[in-house]
Amino acid sequence: MRLSENLNLPMPPEAAAAMYADPAYTRIRGRTLHAESATSEVEGDPAGAFTVTTHLELATEGIPDIARSLVGRSVKILEVQSWQAPAGGGARQGTIELTVQGAPASMRGHLELRPAGENSAVSIDGDFTAKVPLLGGRLEKAALPYVTKVLRAEERSAEDYRSGASA
Repeated sequence: MRLSENLNLPMPPEAAAAMYADPAYTRIRGRTLHAESATSEVEGDPAGAFTVTTHLELATEGIPDIARSLVGRSVKILEVQSWQAPAGGGARQGTIELTVQGAPASMRGHLELRPAGENSAVSIDGDFTAKVPLLGGRLEKAALPYVTKVLRAEERSAEDYRSGASA
């Protein structure tokens, strides 16, 4: 199922890249999502090409029963964002992969980080799939709002990060 999100971050692209690579941002994002746990590792340097691997464990309260029956009371999400080195104005291209561990569901997509005045805009375009015979399409529709919630948490988390909210 196709997924497109556009996010606005309250900082220029260079600062957004540094934020993505900061473990404090991962903790803030975990708090925004009410995660049971949130950790990340970074390969590379946000001044150039880098990859952030994030592990989130989220309660499944509020998701439809059809999805909860596959994952239980919590879901572990592995997110890998790989960013290319910046181009003019700090703009970057990247990829995102979300894997729901223990369930046949994942998302793969393209990322774009670009200047938007003094701030940044992030575009996420990808495909969310659930490979469950006979239920895949229904499961995708049921889980899509949950995946969107995880992605959109970046805006709220970035605002908290910029304002210096403690992680």
